[in-house]
Amino acid sequence: MRINIKFTFSGILTLPVNYNNLIQAFFYSHISDVKERVRLHDYGYMVGPKKIKLMTFSKIFGKFKMENKNILFNSPINIIFSAYDDELVSEIAYNILTDENLYINGMKLQVMDIKSELFNDDHYTNSRHYMIEMLSPLTVFRSEDKKRIYYDPWSNEFEKLIKSNIETKLKAINGNGMKIMNFHIRPNNIKNKHDEKIVYFKDTFIKCFNGLFTIEADPSIMKLIYYAGIGSKNSEGFGCIKILGV
Repeated sequence: MRINIKFTFSGILTLPVNYNNLIQAFFYSHISDVKERVRLHDYGYMVGPKKIKLMTFSKIFGKFKMENKNILFNSPINIIFSAYDDELVSEIAYNILTDENLYINGMKLQVMDIKSELFNDDHYTNSRHYMIEMLSPLTVFRSEDKKRIYYDPWSNEFEKLIKSNIETKLKAINGNGMKIMNFHIRPNNIKNKHDEKIVYFKDTFIKCFNGLFTIEADPSIMKLIYYAGIGSKNSEGFGCIKILGV
């Protein structure tokens, strides 16, 4: 399940360019059970040494301007939060709606609208090809000698790593190792610097990519991607998608 939240506020919402950690903290703070909040933040679902969170969120949408390495947003703004666990999304939505003291970076917010967005099972039953747009940038990497090697969408390793990540997510859900067949992803955009981004999450730099992609996959796999995100670092605000068509 996912929710699309529209916030209003008085004045200008000033955020650092790298604001993902602030938005992540905002959503985590609206999980009622403190122990569950800590578990999800620190561990999520463990698959060997890997920590899988099965949630993601979009970048902030709204009118803005850049000033001194900050982003200045005008009211209103929209943010999408998405997770594989429907109960988690419902809880966060309820707590945001009933919270009279909503703040992001010191700015008090009011909820103008909140809508649920569902994967249309009936519409996509016979679909295997999907065009998607990144609502937050996509990143994949391989760890070698305590270093991260990031891969761009035009590299040979990109699809392999995306596929492996999906298989890990499936194992987190059902506990069984499962190889997915007939999965493909390719960028629709010509390789360009405009889509490539360097985002800092706290003190860690992350190379990531915006743009349009075509995915070939079974609807069940696409549903997982839709709710849990695609690629790595989903719970830090990466890999949230919009399905443009089939």
